[in-house]
Amino acid sequence: MGVLSHLLPLPFPAVRTPGAGRRTAASLTWWGLGLLALLPGLALVPLFPQHALLAAAAATALVAVAALVLHTPAWGACALLVIVYWNASDVMTDAFGFSWLLRLVIAGALGAWALEWLTRRDTAPARWPLARPMAAYAAVLALASVGALDPGAALAALLEFGKAALVFYLVANVLARPQYFRWGIEAVTLAGGLLALPVVYQGVTGSRNTFWGFGAITRGEIVPGEFGTRLGGAIGDPNFLAMVLVAALPLALVLALEEGAPLWRRGFALIIAAMELGATVFTYSRAAMLGLALIGVLVLIKYRRRPMLWALALCLTLAAAVLLPQGFRARIATLGEASLTRQQQQIGDASFRVRRNAYVSGALMFLDHPLLGVGPGNYERNFFDYSALAGLSGESKVRDPHSLPIQIAAETGLAGLAVFGWILAAGLGEMGRARRRLRAAGAPHFADLIWALELAVATYMLLSLFLHGAYFRHFWILLGLGVLGASLAQAPAPRRERAAIARVGA
Repeated sequence: MGVLSHLLPLPFPAVRTPGAGRRTAASLTWWGLGLLALLPGLALVPLFPQHALLAAAAATALVAVAALVLHTPAWGACALLVIVYWNASDVMTDAFGFSWLLRLVIAGALGAWALEWLTRRDTAPARWPLARPMAAYAAVLALASVGALDPGAALAALLEFGKAALVFYLVANVLARPQYFRWGIEAVTLAGGLLALPVVYQGVTGSRNTFWGFGAITRGEIVPGEFGTRLGGAIGDPNFLAMVLVAALPLALVLALEEGAPLWRRGFALIIAAMELGATVFTYSRAAMLGLALIGVLVLIKYRRRPMLWALALCLTLAAAVLLPQGFRARIATLGEASLTRQQQQIGDASFRVRRNAYVSGALMFLDHPLLGVGPGNYERNFFDYSALAGLSGESKVRDPHSLPIQIAAETGLAGLAVFGWILAAGLGEMGRARRRLRAAGAPHFADLIWALELAVATYMLLSLFLHGAYFRHFWILLGLGVLGASLAQAPAPRRERAAIARVGA
């Protein structure tokens, strides 16, 4: 039962607390609502008579999940984190036309939390971390949309930020207990393992199975004149897969290095960390090496008093020097060709030429519209005009910004850069203050979890220098968990909550 309680934490209180009778009545009500959901679920059976048994099983499973989420909304929030970070919703849409998975999970978690908040007396007040900078960023996006050449793209960017903000505040409110906060970190760690699993299998075995879209395979130029296979997992793009894998790596490492934790739990986190490292290699992403170097250095500094960790790092370095694919080593060696000043025809690597052209075009957009940019989502709409101004008329296709700072500057100008910097500085500042307070209060495990989220956010931002905001939800998840942990650590709490904070990492 002890192991199962960690894998599937039961939603029932260990001791009887005031108001338990009211919560029991509310729980029975929610279970009843879950069972009522069986009625429309069973309607699937006559719709698919050839798969009646499968449809009935799926409907029953859906009702069971709905009932569990209604009883403990934190489970719904954790499922949401897994689905978003794993990118399962996009894969299900592309592979099976199941386009409402994300909306279903958001609605379920939001509805369950709203029921809990309305019916229980002991629920925490609603939390709105970073409310001012988040509202300011939404206002900047709206203002920058005025006069955009492509209003549809601007509206889509606004809606995407709205979804990200909804997930951000849903996580901040549904996981508003120390133990739930830890569940959220473990959910993101699990999602990292799910992302890495098919990629490692494909890379080790040479399999061409794409696992219904959860193991995308692409073919591209590894080094100038030499083409090869790169693996993109559920994300699809190898570079973006590497970014979200490396950003999640600090969470798995801190869980694996957690003193006093059960050996099986540390081992599971270590396996996920190893899978994330292996999958990153098979993406052939050069930028990911910078993120891995940052994480490696900071983790070794933090845990410098553990000689076994230094020995493991040395072994991994030696193994990487021997076992890294020859194409990957050759690809890393091309980093010396990166330049923003060399002539286009002098840059042999095609990806460097694309990035250089994208950066220059984005810079010209910013200089032409310094205050509010060309509008959210409108970089691509303006690319040909500004690439021609830069003397890059040979470009035959629309390019992505290939850099988050360039994208923010080009699409939202100085206003967007300033407000996004405000969000980042405020979030990291809150996490840093909370981490120091937790250490002073004798809660080092909780402090380490927040440190891991700080490093995850910093790693994401480092890699985003070379990648734009196509998968920006992952950033908001990491930042949202970080400021949630900070608010839990800094807000006044009852004695039992303070005790939970002290043992949340145990």
